[in-house]
Amino acid sequence: MSTRQRAVITLGLAPVLATLSPSLSAQTPTPVSGEVTCAECVITLDTIATIGGWEDAGLHVITPFSQVAVDRRGRILVTHLSYPEISVFSPEGEYLGTVGRGGTADGEYEAIAHVNVGGRYIHVFEFQRGRTVLDHDFEVVRTDRSIPQVLSSVVTDTDEVAFALHVPEGTGVAHQRLVLDMMGRTVSFGGADPVRRGPQMQRFVVAGDEASFWAVRQQANRLVRWDLEPSPAVARVFDRTVEAFERDNPSTQSWPRSLNVGAMLDEAALWIAWQTPDPEWTERISPGDPIPEVPWQTVLDGWLDLVDPSTAQTIARYQGDDALLGFAHGSGYLVSYHEPRAGGAYIHLLEPKLVRVNSPPPTAAAHS
Repeated sequence: MSTRQRAVITLGLAPVLATLSPSLSAQTPTPVSGEVTCAECVITLDTIATIGGWEDAGLHVITPFSQVAVDRRGRILVTHLSYPEISVFSPEGEYLGTVGRGGTADGEYEAIAHVNVGGRYIHVFEFQRGRTVLDHDFEVVRTDRSIPQVLSSVVTDTDEVAFALHVPEGTGVAHQRLVLDMMGRTVSFGGADPVRRGPQMQRFVVAGDEASFWAVRQQANRLVRWDLEPSPAVARVFDRTVEAFERDNPSTQSWPRSLNVGAMLDEAALWIAWQTPDPEWTERISPGDPIPEVPWQTVLDGWLDLVDPSTAQTIARYQGDDALLGFAHGSGYLVSYHEPRAGGAYIHLLEPKLVRVNSPPPTAAAHS
């Protein structure tokens, strides 16, 4: 399995420190309909790898809350916040072992938020305990304990990390973009308040490339685009209205509700993955009820939108029964979760593609 780092921001920290922008640009959000604009466009998902089954080895981390990354050697790294370790699988899904253990020393973890991959290193982010940088032999390069909590990130080929945190309302955007370098230094764009450690009241999923950075609120359908040249600044704010998303997203309801679970920017457009409660179950579950003991795909549906970055309009949309967990960091793959009725649990790495169903077949000259 080949790995592709599609989220690249080529931004050096030295010039950034010299041109630091202290405040967000106030932007009036642009309302955007969530209607699909391309009737011939269909999203297909090709299975790249499957992990799971009945065997015990390494499969304890496979749950509806798994986080997945793919390193530069094609290995699949799976974590779960309940386990202080990383389960490592081959590109074909074979269990290879674990990295890390519980504790407070270097290379030991308490609760892993997510793992991401840069040009040279693997970045392990913990809840409220900063970052550990590993090489591809899983040796500890450095730890940074004083950085803020990073729940979603974009890591560049030069191993700089871009992420988003909440800032006070009134700016019209309500988040700031931060860049973390390999020395543990954090540079903030869009907020004069100091960056603080600790849990974040509002969470974002992020995506980016060499030209732009996107932040998507997890429990709202607002997209914020930062243009990175000549210096990072908020360019557009879009408030999308997607009926399937909005109907199960009341502000006072914690579960079941809709949730943005991941974003990815590639040459096709901006991909956004989200979950919604299955309509058949919303009438049977009251807000605050415990999660029922049924296969996860019975309760949640998975959605994938392909969004035009210039307008935030939906080019194509996919809906499936399996819950989507987001994207595998360090790759262009989507992650889904499935519990067969016979038992066991599986996660699948899927490659999303856009096809036009009514396109004419290619001519012979097109292949020459």
